[in-house]
Amino acid sequence: MPKKFSDQERELIRQKLLSEGRHQFETAGLRKTSVEDLTKAAGIAQGSFYMFFASKEELYYELLLEEEQRIRNAVLELFPPDEVCSKEGIKRFLSYSLRMMDESPLLRKMMDRGEMEMLFRKLPKVQLERNFSEDQEALLPIITSWQRAGILSGTPSESIVGMIRSLALLTLHKNDIGEAQYTATIELLVELLSAGMLAASRPFKGDEPV
Repeated sequence: MPKKFSDQERELIRQKLLSEGRHQFETAGLRKTSVEDLTKAAGIAQGSFYMFFASKEELYYELLLEEEQRIRNAVLELFPPDEVCSKEGIKRFLSYSLRMMDESPLLRKMMDRGEMEMLFRKLPKVQLERNFSEDQEALLPIITSWQRAGILSGTPSESIVGMIRSLALLTLHKNDIGEAQYTATIELLVELLSAGMLAASRPFKGDEPV
């Protein structure tokens, strides 16, 4: 029977599992990391792991959500909503967001399609939906600012979030796109998307909507 822990011990162990999990997943990946690896590093019995997480996939996903929240916070701090209502502003916002994702060791591991498929196959749908909800909540101020400026004003916010997420998911397919072509491909997509958002909205002159 797993050992009982005090509330303080539980919190310390949970943080230890998150810390060790991040290290293991960034270096070895999800498939090559076992529950035994995690519990040994955290100093607890293997059976005690399930007092904290239902599976190693759940721990991995918790870390992914934390990492995406860190990136969202950094992007939104650097790009206030009222400063991303021009073509160049949208381009900088999208490019910086994608670069931060590409530079994250944890998210880079997700570039392995097998890692993604394993994670999504084993997590309940309700948990996967949490990620979309958090993206929508975080991006709503920027989307509202765009629509007030006449950019995609008649488009549901959920569709705009889905568009941005679709672009972001391309960072997980660098190997499929081809590393030699990846940067140029992303730059072209960001350019076309930024221009297209304005072209599909009210008329504009040069870089600014009118």
